[in-house]
Amino acid sequence: MKLSMVIPTYNERDNIPKLIQKIQEEFKENKIDGEIIMVDDNSPDGTGKILEDLKKKYKNLKVIHRTGKLGLSSAVLDGWKIANGEVLGVMDADLSHPPEKIKELFWEIEKGEADFTIGSRYVKGGEIKGWTLKRKLMSKTATLLARIYTKVKDPMTGFFMIKKEVIRDAELNPKGFKILLEVIIKGRYQTIKEIPITFINRVEGKSKAGTKEILYYLRNLAGYLSYKKKVIKEFFKFAIVGGIGTLVNVVILYLLTEKAGIYYIISAIFSFVIAMTSNFILNKIWTFEESIKSETAKKYLQFGLVSTTALLINLIFLYLFTEIFGVYYIISQILAIGMALIINFLGNKIWIFNK
Repeated sequence: MKLSMVIPTYNERDNIPKLIQKIQEEFKENKIDGEIIMVDDNSPDGTGKILEDLKKKYKNLKVIHRTGKLGLSSAVLDGWKIANGEVLGVMDADLSHPPEKIKELFWEIEKGEADFTIGSRYVKGGEIKGWTLKRKLMSKTATLLARIYTKVKDPMTGFFMIKKEVIRDAELNPKGFKILLEVIIKGRYQTIKEIPITFINRVEGKSKAGTKEILYYLRNLAGYLSYKKKVIKEFFKFAIVGGIGTLVNVVILYLLTEKAGIYYIISAIFSFVIAMTSNFILNKIWTFEESIKSETAKKYLQFGLVSTTALLINLIFLYLFTEIFGVYYIISQILAIGMALIINFLGNKIWIFNK
């Protein structure tokens, strides 16, 4: 098989010569028939000029010059359009991804062990070096949100390979710099394999991550719902169960307080537990279609923790909307319930009932 590695660039003049040399060494040492496709977004630091000079040295180097900063994901797609390889690869230009792992990702596909390989920071043996706590939290949050759509542990990495057939008929149109999740959702493949890598934060240049990219990512996540109709169905079922639970809660509270004469705070605790139990059973067997016997005790405790967290989030947003933003408290409660419902669903989908 031939490998085509696509590498988007923007202001990477200090990293490009080192990276290309390392990749060429990997190709030679491991007898990989490979080509490198650099896609430059009109870098003002002269990256394009350096690439043109390197083309004279390396015959398997292709360069695409684009008219402006059009984004990483579209750069990858442009590179794939001119790729000759049966295997398509992607990696960053900033030396964060280890070129020595190219052979492992490629060999798994060449041996027929996988259609899709991922350089993963979050499987056993994977590691991140040099990130701040803020950057780690952002990455973990993005990864957690992606778990709605996939069980891949690192769907945010920029280092992966696929057979060309995986995307042959796929309509890929991601925004921002996270293309992997798009391929996972829309591609056609049988087996994904994650290979542990050590991700090292860039030494030269600046990170391209920013608020704009975060907004693109959130918009992409919302757009993927149409490809995962099961998730939409589960969300509406979850909302219905929540409505039933609310009714159960109110009825039990009324009966215990008005008919049994129990102090209303005690009644509220009992009614909450009964309603939560009812919700758990209905969500387990109806919403997420699990056997009632499957890890019931463990998942019930998890469900209780998520439900309690959602209740606290409800109260926090109720306070913020009412006291900070001056919204009428009834409207605030509706908004807060909506926020809590989404977070409650995500907690159940990702942590408890993620099949």
